[in-house]
Amino acid sequence: MAHINHHTQLLNYLINKHGLQSYLEIGVNNPMNNYHKIRLPVENKVGVDPCLTLKDNLLPITSDIFFARQTDKFDLIFIDGLHYADQVKKDFENSLACLNDGGYILIHDTLPPSEETTCVPRGTQKQWWGDVYLFAMRLCEYDGIGFITFDFDCGCTLVWKEPGKKGIGYSYNNCWRTFEMAGRVLLNVSHEAAAQKMLT
Repeated sequence: MAHINHHTQLLNYLINKHGLQSYLEIGVNNPMNNYHKIRLPVENKVGVDPCLTLKDNLLPITSDIFFARQTDKFDLIFIDGLHYADQVKKDFENSLACLNDGGYILIHDTLPPSEETTCVPRGTQKQWWGDVYLFAMRLCEYDGIGFITFDFDCGCTLVWKEPGKKGIGYSYNNCWRTFEMAGRVLLNVSHEAAAQKMLT
């Protein structure tokens, strides 16, 4: 795992390993940080962020507007947009609806380092990951998916379709205390051996 410790590396690894052909990025911010580093031709990539300039398939619209207009499907989708649990839930469910069979969704920032970095709305703190983790802890409720969380880069949760798999009931209070006590189990955080197996 030493060679993969960042979401960009993980995305490109999945592209290379599985021959993925199309990519969607929700929440681009600065395209130089990730979007332009994804190893697919420009015509096979789409980026969505309301603060963008229209160029290189970068669309200056919200994800809600994008998905309302969207008819194409994608092999790989990266969710790193508005870091509010309710918005991540919408982005995930919309992404799942336009994910090709055999494809992957990667959700970023699911393992925040401290409660102070998760307040919604954002305060004055320099580091902020939002409450993405609150949604991620409920992935276990969804039918038809499998997922694993890699313990690097503030948490990268990888989701794929797993037809026939049933979700399980979520009986916890959805809060930071639950995350501290059971978050690593609920998010299926990988141990080194499991991560190596997944990525080989």
